[in-house]
Amino acid sequence: MILVRRIFLFILLMILITGCSSTEDKIDKLLEKTGKPFELLYQEEVENGMIVLYKDESGFRHAYFSNKTKYWNISGNAELNPIDGFTWGMTNDPNIPKLTFAGLIIDDEIQNVIVRQTTVNQQAKIVSTDQGRFWFTYFDNLEESSDHLKIEALAGNGDIVWKDGVYDGKYYHGKTKK
Repeated sequence: MILVRRIFLFILLMILITGCSSTEDKIDKLLEKTGKPFELLYQEEVENGMIVLYKDESGFRHAYFSNKTKYWNISGNAELNPIDGFTWGMTNDPNIPKLTFAGLIIDDEIQNVIVRQTTVNQQAKIVSTDQGRFWFTYFDNLEESSDHLKIEALAGNGDIVWKDGVYDGKYYHGKTKK
């Protein structure tokens, strides 16, 4: 009987705890933090949190919610109609245990996105919605030598179509072929 009561109390406690961190509650907290209306483009539960892609009056943005800290980290804005067909933004807060990248893909030639750090490369997830194609990825942290950070948008055959970073000692940002 005592074991059944303990199990019941544990289940009830878990329902109360998870009820306070539902997806709807998280989105409400994001709306409170932004202080202005936005159009939700995509959301996904990810390791230890949630990634949200959205647009507001200033452009495309993304945000990461940390389940651990119960806090939203919001990116800067990116263009909604990029001339080069690709945009990106990032979040990097040492108090949040994730470094996130996200953006829009308008160029149909782009089929993959890779974010490279000095020792870690991450292929982004590309999602298609009624509002367009978007991408995102995340890392546990930004490596110390962040000047080696590169964002690459690739065609289906692996050719780099768009890039941002230092290549051969020079900074490059934009389409690789005109």
